[in-house]
Amino acid sequence: MVLTQAPPKPAGTAQPFRARCPGVFSRFRGTTLLRVLVLVVFLGPIFLAVVSSLRANADIFRYGGSLSVRNFIPIPAIFSNFSRALRLPYFTQQLLNSLVLGVVQSTATVVLAILAALALARIRFKFRSAVFYAILATMFLPFEALAAPIFLVVKNLGQLDSFWGLLLPWVAAPIAIFTLRQAIADVPRALDEAIMIDGGGLLHILRHAILPNIWPAMITAWLTTFIYVWDSFLWPLIVIRSPTKQLAQVGIISLINPNEVDYGTLFAASLIATAPVVVLFLALQRYYREGTVASGLK
Repeated sequence: MVLTQAPPKPAGTAQPFRARCPGVFSRFRGTTLLRVLVLVVFLGPIFLAVVSSLRANADIFRYGGSLSVRNFIPIPAIFSNFSRALRLPYFTQQLLNSLVLGVVQSTATVVLAILAALALARIRFKFRSAVFYAILATMFLPFEALAAPIFLVVKNLGQLDSFWGLLLPWVAAPIAIFTLRQAIADVPRALDEAIMIDGGGLLHILRHAILPNIWPAMITAWLTTFIYVWDSFLWPLIVIRSPTKQLAQVGIISLINPNEVDYGTLFAASLIATAPVVVLFLALQRYYREGTVASGLK
């Protein structure tokens, strides 16, 4: 048997990247596939909602179970569902109610959380850690366990069917206190000592040393609270009776009735109610990401 030796490769010839690093290429391909799957899972329902909002009710069910082009592209596209959604009784008022409540409650929550977080992070007092962990423990109480006693308190205060009945029970948010407490704890104490040497007190420390360094965490707490308020459904359904004082998420459910459901208008109203939160999150996502990392939530 004659053995032949393969001719040597030229000195300047390099192996392809896939041959030299097969493991890296496989990981890259797996990561890309995972990202695509996550993107489909999260954006798929939104895409279907957008497509359905541009169709008549008959077309929504006609092409719903097929894989034709019409299932993914509304042909013809109609925009009358959005105009009907905006003409719904009280819907624009309910959107305004959600916006006002979201801004007011988020701002009040951040202000209260800053004061509580400052005390937990900078002031040394007895049982400070126990108080902090007790506040965190309230995060694990389910809404169903709190709804009845809080409802009785709101009723006895005479705040049913009112703006304050929606706002006051949830204005103190443990997650906001935790986020800001972690951010304040990361601010060097040397800044506090420098201000105290100059004769400043705790309010001066808060204004000149802490607040300028925790803006991302403040925006994170504000945005998280706003999204929570905007998506709230059960508590407004329990407390509010007047349709003019109701929030948008509860108002959308009024489109569903046992006799007939206008799905095109329902999808259009849902997208209109989703748009403010999406725009706000896209505008503040950089600060949200920074605040999430800094506060230890990620």
